[in-house]
Amino acid sequence: MSSGDLQTESGFHLSKTLGVLAIMASAVTQEYGAGINFVAVQSLSVYPAIRDLVPLAMFVTGLLVLTKTYLYARFSQVMPSAGSAYAWIVRSLGLPIGFVANFIWWVGVTSAMGFLAFAFGTFLGQAFASAGWPIGAEIMTPTGHIIVGLLAIWLVFGIHASGVHQYGRFVTILFALILIVALTIVGVAFTTPQQTFLHLLSTRENLTLTAPASAEPFRLGAFFSVCALFIFAYGGISAAPGLGGESRNARISVPRGIMWAWFVAVVLFTTVSAALFHVAPWWAIIGLIKAGKSSLATAPGLISIIAPRTLSVTLNFVVALVVGKTLAPQMMCASRMAFAWGQDHMFSDRFVQTSNRRVPMAALLLSAGLASLFLLESAYVGWSLGVVVRSLSVILIWFLMAASALNLRFNPRFSQTPWSAPLKRDPWLMMAAIASLVITVVLFRAAAISPHTPFVFQPLVQGVVLAIVGMVILASARRRAALTGENLGERVAAPPLE
Repeated sequence: MSSGDLQTESGFHLSKTLGVLAIMASAVTQEYGAGINFVAVQSLSVYPAIRDLVPLAMFVTGLLVLTKTYLYARFSQVMPSAGSAYAWIVRSLGLPIGFVANFIWWVGVTSAMGFLAFAFGTFLGQAFASAGWPIGAEIMTPTGHIIVGLLAIWLVFGIHASGVHQYGRFVTILFALILIVALTIVGVAFTTPQQTFLHLLSTRENLTLTAPASAEPFRLGAFFSVCALFIFAYGGISAAPGLGGESRNARISVPRGIMWAWFVAVVLFTTVSAALFHVAPWWAIIGLIKAGKSSLATAPGLISIIAPRTLSVTLNFVVALVVGKTLAPQMMCASRMAFAWGQDHMFSDRFVQTSNRRVPMAALLLSAGLASLFLLESAYVGWSLGVVVRSLSVILIWFLMAASALNLRFNPRFSQTPWSAPLKRDPWLMMAAIASLVITVVLFRAAAISPHTPFVFQPLVQGVVLAIVGMVILASARRRAALTGENLGERVAAPPLE
């Protein structure tokens, strides 16, 4: 069935069914995953001089990310679309920059899906092992990782294929689960004194830790370095604007969903971090890391020391689900980006065609298929091509979003462009854009250069390779358009239909 047969009377392909709650839940579901569970290990293993200020660093990072959040909210208000940042950057800075940069981001998110499916097997295997079930060891073999990972990827594919309303219900349920997990961690941790934690650590794990007589002094540089690490914990905000083509009253609901997602993420991340550092002294966490017991320094690991066994085992299974559930919003982002490329004729028209449930099936199949390949790569090679550019691409898109806002304001080419008028009149947008430029420039080197990594595997080098691939795809699209007398630059000048 052709896409034309499935359009509504208004000419839309996608179903406009989601509200603010589902949009917010989509973003929070992508944000709250493995990162928050490793918050203590991630920070203190690299920057021990930050000591117990990790929760404050998480909060400050959230305030910094508000600049990015505001950019996304305002652009969503004037141009809600499935392509989100791609649609905005292309129409503000031009087709080559917009497409190539978002192609790098797209490869990063699809490869992250494969790596996450692999990590889901690790968390699930550890959960079974904590319950004393032998199947846990089987799951953590390469074959076990592949079986569990493929099941997770294609189960999520099935949810998406059943309609965006089912996806909305799914992420809303997951959001409720996230709240339950966070409240459980916060409740257990805040009601347990540090002395009890240290005593149980000694009796249950046969590990006695004492406060050091002297420690590395606090350094402000370490604080802001940890903030730079935490920037990527808030990267899931992109799972909200990607629903711009499938939301009711999108110009209102999408910006509200984005802002609520930011607020909820800041509250959850800061509160959970504070709870973990309330129950476990910073020097004890460093001691666990140095003793080779980093798994006990994770959120479920710390709770397993102080909680009853039944609660600990249950939490391990729920945390595994919380980690794996991030596949759903990532697949949504990747598939809707491919749909937007179909709209702009970067990809073939089949990517715009939708099923009888008004779902872009070709885009979904491409996203799930590539994620499966990246899963195999993670299982058999030990790393995933594309994952290394994930952080770099997040910073790059943020930078270009800021540049887009400034270009709309100062480039006379947009003086008569109706859709850009509200953005040009917003002084807060200009402030957010300038602040975003400063933040992303500072973070760029950390995201582009990875210490102790061979040259060919450096994020910047991999980014250049993907940029070349993106330019080849763009050149091919332009050749196809030329055969029909179409100018792609003119096509992407106007806002997308959805």
